[in-house]
Amino acid sequence: MANYNQFSDSNPHNESNRIEAEKSAETGAEPPNFRSNKKDPHRRRLWLKAGGGILLLFILWNVYSFASYVAPWNEERSTANAEQDEIQQYIFQSEKSEEVLKEVSNSLIRLYDHNSLTELHINEMEEKLEQLSKELDTDDPRLAQLESYHFAQIELTREMTKTLQKNQVEEIHEKLDEILDRQKEQADDKAEILISLMEQEDITYEQKADGSIAYE
Repeated sequence: MANYNQFSDSNPHNESNRIEAEKSAETGAEPPNFRSNKKDPHRRRLWLKAGGGILLLFILWNVYSFASYVAPWNEERSTANAEQDEIQQYIFQSEKSEEVLKEVSNSLIRLYDHNSLTELHINEMEEKLEQLSKELDTDDPRLAQLESYHFAQIELTREMTKTLQKNQVEEIHEKLDEILDRQKEQADDKAEILISLMEQEDITYEQKADGSIAYE
């Protein structure tokens, strides 16, 4: 009686596997049933590259968004600073012009007191007043009040020049006193004009004890 176990390996499926295993052993290849399910490294590199590209695009977009937000703000800030510079430049110019105006007035009165005032002096003073008017002329509506103040001071000095050419001493003295009083009244309003202008334009300033205005 034949032993059944000795024929157990004669199963066609097992025999096929055995033959396939022997062939694989001879060629060095792995049998089909033992091949590992490894991922393709090339495909993995492609995914890494794709992921890196997406990350780079995300970073660039955020940089662009930030720049788009900051750039207009910087531009607005630069514009504001430029406008403040224009105001400060005019104030500086007006201060210089006012110093010249004071020198003109004092010189006129000094020459008159010494009986040295001549037509040549008068003409020179007129030319200086005309030059000051040109330097202070502006179309900027923000500077309208300050411009009006300086023009009024120039006109009073011009009026003083005409007064000193008169012959009546008493009339000259009376008119001069009136002009000097008006100049002082206008000068008292100057601080308010400057403070209002600087607060409107957000310019840092300091009012000193003598009433003068210092600004940055």
